[in-house]
Amino acid sequence: MWQEVAIIIIGTLVAGYAGWKIYRLFVPSKKRRSACDGCSQGCPMKDVEK
Repeated sequence: MWQEVAIIIIGTLVAGYAGWKIYRLFVPSKKRRSACDGCSQGCPMKDVEK
């Protein structure tokens, strides 16, 4: 019985984590002002966007 409870808890945590990652994929961060925020200096798109 305790194994089933552990599997349910782990499954719930994994589903929650996957849901959070999917949510963050589609909802942009309010901290970012452009798509290039946080890019490295060598990013070719950073020069194109300006």
